[in-house]
Amino acid sequence: MIETHDHISSAFNNELFHLNNTLLEMGRTLENMYEKSINAFDQKNDAASKEVISNDEKIDDLENSIINQIQVLIAKRQPMAVDLRVLVGCTRIAGYMERIGDLISSVNKRNITLIEYNIENEKKDIIDLFSSAMKLFQKSLDCFARKDFKLAEVVRSQDLDIDKQYKYFFNKLLEKMSRQSKLVVPGTHMLFIAKNLERLGDHATNIADSISYMATGEVKAPSRPKISE
Repeated sequence: MIETHDHISSAFNNELFHLNNTLLEMGRTLENMYEKSINAFDQKNDAASKEVISNDEKIDDLENSIINQIQVLIAKRQPMAVDLRVLVGCTRIAGYMERIGDLISSVNKRNITLIEYNIENEKKDIIDLFSSAMKLFQKSLDCFARKDFKLAEVVRSQDLDIDKQYKYFFNKLLEKMSRQSKLVVPGTHMLFIAKNLERLGDHATNIADSISYMATGEVKAPSRPKISE
């Protein structure tokens, strides 16, 4: 667990508390976008996908708010040591979450395109990949909320499972597309969705790496395990 402490300035404590809450709000918004995305894909609900896409603007606004808060904190308080590492880590986490928002938005744009196609045979694999990416993100968010270095290591190790799911789905779908010409167009969109979900897992792991940085001050964490290409 990352050590935290009270500062002499109660105003500084309040500002850190507000920053923490803004980051958690950003995370909760992404969780909600994840859940709606899975349902939108499963039920072919274009209205739900459009709602998720519109929520990406809120993610951008929250990132801007976080960056502004951090800039003010650094300018006013001139933090040192662990306090400065925490602020730098928060900057990174906000950036990764903003990218997750972009990827979720991109997935939903393809969800809308796929509504007109029959993809029942491929649906389960994508939903499983959706669920795995969401669970990993939720763990990374919990890791941040608790400032838990040990949980960060668990998140990092579990990214390999998502890589395996992605590679299995990619190879399986590509083989089917080579045999079924009618699957080429929808299959291409599903391949992009699967890649975006794999990238979501990477960004969830990047958030965990940022927690490790907060705890240790190491800029480069040890290489994460990856499946061979």
